[in-house]
Parts: sequence; structure tokens; C-alpha cells
Amino acid sequence: MRKNGQHERLTADISKRIDDAAETLRWCKKHLQERKASDALRLVQLNLAYLALALDWQMEGESDKARASVDHVWWQAHREDYEIYDSSMLGH
Repeated sequence: MRKNGQHERLTADISKRIDDAAETLRWCKKHLQERKASDALRLVQLNLAYLALALDWQMEGESDKARASVDHVWWQAHREDYEIYDSSMLGH
């Protein structure tokens, strides 16, 4: 049962980070003329690559490798109210 709990936690972590990416993309769309938008898009690109890798590993049953991929994700996701998420909440 512990393994199932780990799987659910990993899935929740991946889902949360996908939500952060989507919110950042919405922020970028509203701020296309700002330098921060291109920087944020590059970070989204990198983090989505790690998330895709994590999903691949998770589907193969390689939870430790999936967790390691998720642990590489780093965010300072932009919010609609123009604040930046506290990245310390994600363990980085």
C-alpha cells in the first residue's frame, strides 16, 4: 500500500507542476512584450521536458527515476495577479 501512496503522490506532484506551467503560459500570453515572458517560456519548456520524462518513467514502473525527474523541475511560476509563486513550496 505504501507503493500505491507514493504513486499517488508522484501523480499529484506532476499534476501540480503541469498546472503551474499552464498558469505561467497564460501569464506569458498577457505579457508578450516583456523580457520576462521569453525567460518564463524557456523555463516552461525545460520543466515540461522533465515532466514528460517523469511520466515516461512512471508508466514504465520506474518510480524512483520518475521522482528524480520531477525533482529537477524548478518553478517561479507567474500568476494572473502578476505575483510569483514561492518556489520554496516545491522543495527547491
